[in-house]
Amino acid sequence: MFDMTQYIPRYFKTKLKNGKILDVEPPKLKVLKKILKLSNIKDDMSEKDFDNIILATSMALSKNKQNYQVTTEWLEENHNIDELQDLLINYFNWVDEIENSKN
Repeated sequence: MFDMTQYIPRYFKTKLKNGKILDVEPPKLKVLKKILKLSNIKDDMSEKDFDNIILATSMALSKNKQNYQVTTEWLEENHNIDELQDLLINYFNWVDEIENSKN
């Protein structure tokens, strides 16, 4: 019998600019789909695209072991677009790594 209650979660350890260290949990499939949709980056970005990247990053980081909420406002005030894109790239690489590894 496969027992789904025996799953051992893996975490994406992230240190924020304010020094706070978060253990980000893997997203639920519904949230992952939304984050992927929101973070779809184009060459010619609009203000709406930037807002979507900030929202996707906030959603991803706020799902953490510490129950620490990373708001879109905090991200806007403390990070630039290059930092958020780099963080999302690393986050999605981590999610892909989890999906492709045996549990």
